[in-house]
Amino acid sequence: MPYVLSDKVLPEFAAWADELAAIRHEVHKTPELGFDTERTVSRILKLLGEWGVENPASTTVPGGVIAVIVGERPGATIAFRADIDALPMDDKSGKPWASLIPGHAHACGHDGHQTWLLGTVRYLSLHRDFPGRVVAIFQPAEENVKGADAMIASGIFEKYGIREIYGAHDEPNLPKGVFGFHPGPLQASSANFWITVKGAGTHGGRPHLGTDPIPAGALLVSALQTIVSRKVDPIEPAVLSICSINAGRFEAPNVIPGELTLSGTIRTYSDEVQKQIITLLREMCADVAKSEGCTVDVKIENGAKSVLNDPERTKKAAAVAANLFGPEHVADLKPFMSSEDFGSYQRIVPGVMMRVGIRDESHVSGVHSPNFDFNDEVLPAACTLFATIIRTRLEELAG
Repeated sequence: MPYVLSDKVLPEFAAWADELAAIRHEVHKTPELGFDTERTVSRILKLLGEWGVENPASTTVPGGVIAVIVGERPGATIAFRADIDALPMDDKSGKPWASLIPGHAHACGHDGHQTWLLGTVRYLSLHRDFPGRVVAIFQPAEENVKGADAMIASGIFEKYGIREIYGAHDEPNLPKGVFGFHPGPLQASSANFWITVKGAGTHGGRPHLGTDPIPAGALLVSALQTIVSRKVDPIEPAVLSICSINAGRFEAPNVIPGELTLSGTIRTYSDEVQKQIITLLREMCADVAKSEGCTVDVKIENGAKSVLNDPERTKKAAAVAANLFGPEHVADLKPFMSSEDFGSYQRIVPGVMMRVGIRDESHVSGVHSPNFDFNDEVLPAACTLFATIIRTRLEELAG
């Protein structure tokens, strides 16, 4: 298999390139959702066992695996996380390794993520001439943003004394062979909301005999946009998007419905700004509904916390990439408003989320597209980078 940066990857990863791609293809064929990743876990355990990794744990969190690689000298403990779950959608990539399970697809690259962590663990297990230890976290349920919190609640950070954590995500907007870093805020927190405005249905020709929820809904669509544009500090990045509105039936143009629903999402980098937006949203919904003679129910569900990369550790990781591959293969990422539950780990210990470019003429689809497929050509270089970052940081922490 051809692979990028072939003259700069570690020899072991060059030798394993085809094997890594084959592992990734097998994972892609059999995607699993949420915490229900039994087949994925079995595969990870089998491979780790074949490679001599001692006592990987599969009961710490349902659907996850923890593997610990102990170095030859005393030292600190750091972690590297890969998410392993898939998305509830169809795979239309047309690849020979396309999903065999309808309604399940690795359309975000988690098949590649678990593969590059498997390769990294295999290498570190063979080359233990480093201080301290590495905790490899194969995490389920990233897509429903519940997996990271489950891992934290399991107590692994206290059990192993984890000092810092690293992770990476494929990036279709970066060319293959380019690695993206950004100190500070990288990805937004998420909170989703569902609003139900209740009135009283009636004939469209006799609106005075009912209470029409549609004007209240229309007012809310406009009013809620003023939260970000007029209530939030302009220098604080924030998004509030209404993503659905439903009322009545298109086939019944003379019927005023009794109910209207809205749903949407809130994205911020600041926890305080998120709280501010949620408070204002609730107040605005109550006031607008009351002004139109309606009642309202608001449900809000917090999702992922914002990804806040530790500045010092991010710069050190970027320097490792530049030293390995050259500065032209390192990019400063522009922050974006999609979410990732890695931010939960960063509330416990300092952490770094990196992005691995996968774009070429054969890989142009964005993540969460039914046509998406991970680019196997980046696996040896990604593994080389991660293994080197881990070894470098453990030496630095050992002093």
